[in-house]
Amino acid sequence: MPKPRGREHTSLTETATLVVRELTKLPNLKMIAPGEIKTGSRRGGKRFVTAVETTAGLELIITGQSVQKVAVHTKEPTAVYETLKNTKSLRDFVFSYRERKPGV
Repeated sequence: MPKPRGREHTSLTETATLVVRELTKLPNLKMIAPGEIKTGSRRGGKRFVTAVETTAGLELIITGQSVQKVAVHTKEPTAVYETLKNTKSLRDFVFSYRERKPGV
């Protein structure tokens, strides 16, 4: 199981909790690091997960009632994204994928 950042002092939004629960079931993850929660306007009940590929793995931008970024450190970011996208409990989410690497 991946180690939590800072001894779990960062809370998760309801929407991010669902995604992180599925992430903890996956092998080959070094760390899951929840980020700051930003409140914003509501989007009519839809939930979005945008995966941004970085040099460390993935940064998931999880949007529901608020926005939270969750960093996932792994060597196989596309496999993690595809697994999340095909997970039955996350079928109400809209997924998108971007790439952000230095020098690319």
